[in-house]
Amino acid sequence: MATVTRADLIEQTREYMDAVGSTRWSDTLISTVLSSVFDAEWSNILNAAPFFKFAQRQPTTASDGTIALSALSSGGGDTQENFYRVLSVSDGNVLYEETDFPQVPLATTTNYLPTYPRLYYIAGDSIQVLPVASGVDLYIYVNYKPTTINDLTNDLSTFDFPDNAHLLLVWEAAAQLLLKGGAETSAANDLRALASIERQSLLDDIRRRTINPTRMAYPDLKYEWAGG
Repeated sequence: MATVTRADLIEQTREYMDAVGSTRWSDTLISTVLSSVFDAEWSNILNAAPFFKFAQRQPTTASDGTIALSALSSGGGDTQENFYRVLSVSDGNVLYEETDFPQVPLATTTNYLPTYPRLYYIAGDSIQVLPVASGVDLYIYVNYKPTTINDLTNDLSTFDFPDNAHLLLVWEAAAQLLLKGGAETSAANDLRALASIERQSLLDDIRRRTINPTRMAYPDLKYEWAGG
């Protein structure tokens, strides 16, 4: 893929809007909308292919048995890895199963013994790990979003997006920007249609990166069953 910078994205978005030299849209506004589109498209990508951006984190529980979700992000500048979703939680030997608070409302206030199942649930901006214990080292696999457009170091910075698909960002951002004032609805709809076609093609490509057939599966895991 040819190198594409933030400046290139802004310029190409203006060109597709037929807005080169126009003062109706500042570069700041265009960059902000591109950032919003970038974030939304990465959500689409990771929903279609959860392991497309994959990383391991090794946090330690606080005194209340929690881990801040912010601890699941990594890096900075142009190489940020911004936490999106938890893929698995373990202590390296035992896999923790996900539950939710209504299933275990007393687990943090009563004697939830270590012999009980290892569980976790999302509690606000943290992961609550059960049983509650301080200083537990965990292995948490996550997926993540790369540095968004507005957070890049400068206009010459490149961004992380699937190869040869950056026009999806351009077309969707241009469509949203042309809706400003309701003056360019027809052109916006045309660009949105282009973005929709490109999005479908991209998601179809990344959903499967092997030739193996996709099989239906039950939600439980084989090791949860006792041997016959």
